[in-house]
Amino acid sequence: MPDPRVGPALGSDAPPGDDREHADDFAELVTLLVARERAQLAAIQARLDDPALRRRDVGEILPEVLLQHALDPDLARALAPGVERAITTSVRQNPTPLADALFPVMGPAIRKAVASSLAAMVESLNRTLEQSVSWRSMVWRYEAFRTGKSFGEVVLLHTLLYRVEQVFLIERESGLLLQHVEAGHGQVRDVDMVSGMLTAIRDFVRDSFRVDKGDGLEALKVGELSVWVEQGPRAVLAAVLRGEAPRSFRERLQQAIEAIHLEFSEPLERFSGDSAVFEGARPILESCLQSEFRAGGGHSGRRTWLLVGAVLAGLAVWLGLTLRSRWRWDGYVDALRAEPGIVVTSSGRRGGHYVIAGLRDPLARDPEQILDSRAIARATVESHWEAYHAAQPALALARARQVLRPPDGATMELADGVLRIGGTAPMSWLADASRLAVILPGVTRVDASAAVDGAQTRVIRQIETAAPRFTKGETRLAAGQSDGLRQLALGAGDLQALAVASDRRFTLALVGHTDADGAPEANVPLSRARAEIVRAALDAVRGDRLEIVTDGVGSQDPVVESPKETDKQQNRRVTVHVTPGREPRAEARP
Repeated sequence: MPDPRVGPALGSDAPPGDDREHADDFAELVTLLVARERAQLAAIQARLDDPALRRRDVGEILPEVLLQHALDPDLARALAPGVERAITTSVRQNPTPLADALFPVMGPAIRKAVASSLAAMVESLNRTLEQSVSWRSMVWRYEAFRTGKSFGEVVLLHTLLYRVEQVFLIERESGLLLQHVEAGHGQVRDVDMVSGMLTAIRDFVRDSFRVDKGDGLEALKVGELSVWVEQGPRAVLAAVLRGEAPRSFRERLQQAIEAIHLEFSEPLERFSGDSAVFEGARPILESCLQSEFRAGGGHSGRRTWLLVGAVLAGLAVWLGLTLRSRWRWDGYVDALRAEPGIVVTSSGRRGGHYVIAGLRDPLARDPEQILDSRAIARATVESHWEAYHAAQPALALARARQVLRPPDGATMELADGVLRIGGTAPMSWLADASRLAVILPGVTRVDASAAVDGAQTRVIRQIETAAPRFTKGETRLAAGQSDGLRQLALGAGDLQALAVASDRRFTLALVGHTDADGAPEANVPLSRARAEIVRAALDAVRGDRLEIVTDGVGSQDPVVESPKETDKQQNRRVTVHVTPGREPRAEARP
């Protein structure tokens, strides 16, 4: 089947009308499919061919791009050559706009450089005056100390006397007076005439001599009066003063003219003859009305001597207080170093306070108590103490008593690291004390032999005096003998604890007894059975330090020989014999 998108083949028999119909259909199909895209392409082509549209598009996105890439170093490198060439060309054609813009900024920088040179000059003058031993020099030095000024500044204030009588603010181009202030001493008939005269003198100097365009009149002198002129881009400041003013007053004028240009920049640029707008500049001008007068004369020798005496007395008092404070502080530090449980690592003075640091045992004496004994205020001392455990015998023994809490009757002594425990104390406490004391600082070994020997004697006596009795012909305890058996078990437990504390071993020999009633061949087994009953009760508390052996002797070892029933009851018993170390098992007696 032929492709409908392809026209008829050469030599086809189709009529020409059919070809035109197919072409129209194809054109209509193309229009339906790509008409929108063709319109968009045409609009893009028109936008590219129109320079005005391209400039507007770039202007819309350029600020945003610059803000987004302000910190990009590549953008800075790309813009730098063009910006530098533009600034260079602008300065070559007309440097005035840039100079006017930089004037408020460059003024302080230039003054700083000038101040550095003046400081060197003042320092040279200061070195010269330091060699002087006159009383006036001493008074001036005291004044410098009291006011916080340098000695050179005080000398300048006393040797250079001046008074500013009037200050004029003049528009630079027209020479018209903008504002005028006076100290109340000046006598000027027409301030506008003065303003015009200064402008005429400035123009005369500039026209008659070869001077740069930016240079101008700085000062002129008429008799006792001097006129100092400070010029700005659009206004001139002129100060009329009497006497010799210091160089620092020139800086005051520079600051004033800079402040006026900053605050009144627009009125200066648009000035048309109305000076009322500059009424607000009067405070700036009045700040230039400075004056300095020499103090009243007369002989001041007596006052000088009094002043010198007061200074020397003050120095003596200050030196005495300082030495006393230092002596007390050194005594405090020495006392701390000698105190058990305190180690001083650093001491000194910082920020008007004494500072001390070191190590302190919690049981040692409080450093503030020592501080009070030295009459030193606590607020003047900054202390930093780190806790530690000292090994001094006194503190180690106190710590042992605090931790072990010995019972009444027990004694403790510490010498050469050996903690000796004596007196009377329960075996359970002796066992705990022997285990815990060796971990305390200052204790290397525990010797509780004296206390253990006494406790051993008491425990053995307690055990051996206990003799539980039994019912006639049986292995059952007699009435009221259960408590006695429990006491025997408690004694065996204490003996086990004593053996552990003293690293000893004991043997308990349990021997059963009967009365004389009955045949011997029956009494011996009965006595052995009674010993086994007691052994079973002691096995619950017996440790590896106790060995228990049993035996039975029947009626061969009576407590009392008597036919009375009450006496026979005492023979129906089990006796206990305690011996240190291991013993062979006891044999039955014949």
